[in-house]
Amino acid sequence: MSKKAWFRVAAVAAAAIVLIAAGVIAVRGPIRQQIVTQTAKNSFGQLKLNLLILGYQADEATTDTIILAHLDVGRRTVTLVSIPRDTWVSVPKQGPMKINAAYAFGGAHMTARVASQLLGGAPIDAIVALQPEGAAAIVDAMGGLDVNVDENMNYDDDNGDLHIHLQKGEQHLNGAQVAGYVRFRHDPASDFGRVKRQQAVLKLLMDQLSEPQNWTKLPNIMHLARKDIKTTLNNQQLVSLLTIYRNVPDENIRSFTLPSKAGWVGDASVVFADQRWAKLIGAVLFGKGDPPQDEVLVANATGNAAFDRTLIGALRGAGWNVPTFVDEVTKRASVVIGATPAATSLAHVFATTIRPGSKTALVIGADLAPDTE
Repeated sequence: MSKKAWFRVAAVAAAAIVLIAAGVIAVRGPIRQQIVTQTAKNSFGQLKLNLLILGYQADEATTDTIILAHLDVGRRTVTLVSIPRDTWVSVPKQGPMKINAAYAFGGAHMTARVASQLLGGAPIDAIVALQPEGAAAIVDAMGGLDVNVDENMNYDDDNGDLHIHLQKGEQHLNGAQVAGYVRFRHDPASDFGRVKRQQAVLKLLMDQLSEPQNWTKLPNIMHLARKDIKTTLNNQQLVSLLTIYRNVPDENIRSFTLPSKAGWVGDASVVFADQRWAKLIGAVLFGKGDPPQDEVLVANATGNAAFDRTLIGALRGAGWNVPTFVDEVTKRASVVIGATPAATSLAHVFATTIRPGSKTALVIGADLAPDTE
């Protein structure tokens, strides 16, 4: 398709988004939900979509960003699960290596295959892969991004043409600065710090794309997306996602990092994913079924309060009805309490004992604590 044709398609798409958005604001919740549901079914044939987001370096054939996103388009929720780039995995026909190197042996599709394998065979429906230059161009097309830089950053790599010089604090960054910010890892937090920054910037981008003042920029952004981004999504699907997630509430976007710990393989610094929780997250979050909707109280009794974000993100992101979440004193064994369909399903997923009770509860004890230290 010619450049002019692309702009015409994008312009029509942008106009459609504005018209649909204006109409959706005026109607009540149930009607809006019907519109969202029908849009998702028409574009994807399903209401749950697993999308792999990659930031890659073509000259190095590696990936700096690996995020598997679960989109529950019916509920308009997004759950972002980051996989650290140094995670030690097995690449088919190549053997063990860091997951960021998988790209060299089959591109984005090989990385998707390895990520799926890591999460116990979780299905991946679509891929979006972009280089830093592509991300920078999109940020510039939106007029930059307001970012709260978490620390002073100073790093120069002349060979890689990477120069990062940012001061701590809230500031307006251009595309190149944002690209440097999400790539920086030269601090004690290393890969884990970079993962948090990537998650934060992705959420900021989603928020800014949904702002009305950016709707007129959508034709150019769509053009840049097709020029600088490799994706298996077609135009209709890209427009549908922009429509569905327009003005999505902050509480509908969750993010966490795959439970992992730093370690060594020989002289190489690597990250070891908790294999049990990688598979549990794959089963709980990235499945396509709808869980029973009985109310569930979830208690973290692992002794690791930092695990709250992962546990609640996976369950609520998957559509479990979890109105109450609490931290409890450490308990040795996990247990499910209740006699509802939700209790039965949770006991099966987490392979725990089940006790009778008038209300449904999931207590995650020390026996299921993730290995993160």
